[in-house]
Amino acid sequence: MSLLIITLMGFVMAYFEDNCISPGWNNPFLPVYTCPNPKGIKSPASYQDSGKYVRVCNESDGDLIFYDLSVEGDHSAAKENIGGGQFRYISKYGSNGPLVAHRRDSSFYHLNGLVLGQPQFWAYVGSILGNNNIVGTSPVSFTIQSKPGVTYSWSIVEGLSKVFISSVSNQPTVTLTPTHSGTAKLRLTINSGCGAPKIQELSLTIQTNVCLEGTYNIGSSTGINLNTTNQISTGNVTSTVTCPNATSFTWQRTSGSVTTFNTSGNYVTFNMVSGGSISFSLTARNGSTVLSTRNVSFFNFGSFSLYPNPSSNKLAIDLNPDLKFDLVLQGLDSKIKLLSSD
Repeated sequence: MSLLIITLMGFVMAYFEDNCISPGWNNPFLPVYTCPNPKGIKSPASYQDSGKYVRVCNESDGDLIFYDLSVEGDHSAAKENIGGGQFRYISKYGSNGPLVAHRRDSSFYHLNGLVLGQPQFWAYVGSILGNNNIVGTSPVSFTIQSKPGVTYSWSIVEGLSKVFISSVSNQPTVTLTPTHSGTAKLRLTINSGCGAPKIQELSLTIQTNVCLEGTYNIGSSTGINLNTTNQISTGNVTSTVTCPNATSFTWQRTSGSVTTFNTSGNYVTFNMVSGGSISFSLTARNGSTVLSTRNVSFFNFGSFSLYPNPSSNKLAIDLNPDLKFDLVLQGLDSKIKLLSSD
């Protein structure tokens, strides 16, 4: 009995994930129904914890049903429309057995008094669809199946400085705008108010192909986006730039109190001291042809401090009151939030 019951879990996963063909209920001459790529013997957790399925509150919103049984193992069945606004729940006996169809509360398990409590309804949303290898800076979209009674929450949980969400919230489709080469992770949290939220994550690889884009490392911090001006702590700094089709790179120091640096090809190293600064003019060439130029600066304010960091509302700046400075607050969406001069 237990083998028969838990085998049915494999049918439910195969039905939704392997494009099983709906049975022809009104044709008695069809061969025994089989499903391609059977999932095998599965426990309920195989689909309930996969992130591709979410428990929903209403039967009308569900794609399958789950019964808690008084014997070892449980039972799941797929909801199948049979026409005329009616549907049945179908499942399969054994590994290749025939399909059976029953109403919600009149299965073999109901007839034998094996069902405990009320059934659960689950919807199949599938996997996140979209190319996770992003090339260029144009917006890209990712999507998942739209289901009634389900909310969708998209977020960037790793590499937030590499890409940001540029579409409205609570939609089965999300649009991302790349800002820098590197890696990031997209997370989707699906919820219906019934049962625990389900999570899917997709790792992204981003190559913007922007000439003289770069990163720098200092201490234990690595892969920091190289901006036009970079406020850094003291210590050894290594900065690397890239440029498609470039055959040579030139780092020319233009100003600053830091005078000692080493450069080789597309990277430079130097040691930042308290209150120090250094600026470079970068040039990328293909042979004798200049592909792009860029100016970058690194500085350390010494006793300067800014807190809390990060902040969503209040920000305090502690520095010498005789020091003149410009203040630019720029969000992760690259838009300037505040610009002031003192």
